[in-house]
Amino acid sequence: MKRQFALGLSVAAVILTIPFASKLPVVAGLFNSDVAIAKAMQHPKVQLNLMGEKQVISKDAQGKEIISWQGGQLAAQPGDVLRYRLMGKNEGDRPIKNLTLNQSIPKGTVFVLKSAKATSSQAARMTYSIDTGRSFVEAPTVQVTLPNGKVETRPAPAEAYTHIRWNLPNMLAAKAPVNAEYQVKVR
Repeated sequence: MKRQFALGLSVAAVILTIPFASKLPVVAGLFNSDVAIAKAMQHPKVQLNLMGEKQVISKDAQGKEIISWQGGQLAAQPGDVLRYRLMGKNEGDRPIKNLTLNQSIPKGTVFVLKSAKATSSQAARMTYSIDTGRSFVEAPTVQVTLPNGKVETRPAPAEAYTHIRWNLPNMLAAKAPVNAEYQVKVR
């Protein structure tokens, strides 16, 4: 009985607020759901999966190092190198222009410089953030104060990197794959 009463009050509250709320642009859009659904169908559909792998170094019969990657449930130790692979696909029926993929550097790891790359039917522009994703540039720099008091601009150290961004400026065809990857070292 109490549940029906509470449900009745909720329905009454919604019905009473409709005349007032419909004057608000955000709420008014909720009542035009057929328009909202049509607009949502026009947005790109990209399926993304993130996979982590641990670097395993072994030696062949001649003593040459062989690098392989192991996935699954693995324990990472300080000094281990991990590879993150972002695998995606344009699931829509239309091409996507200017697709941007962002990925943060996991806490407790350090970005391996020059390890980021993308594979797709086109070239990707990679930019990096050292300010938790607020801004991105191709080559982050930091200001360093020297012992003599002079300030120099230097390339940001790997420890400063917080995010990676891949921008695909051209069209990503319908049903086309896009993959990006980067490596980190466990602290």
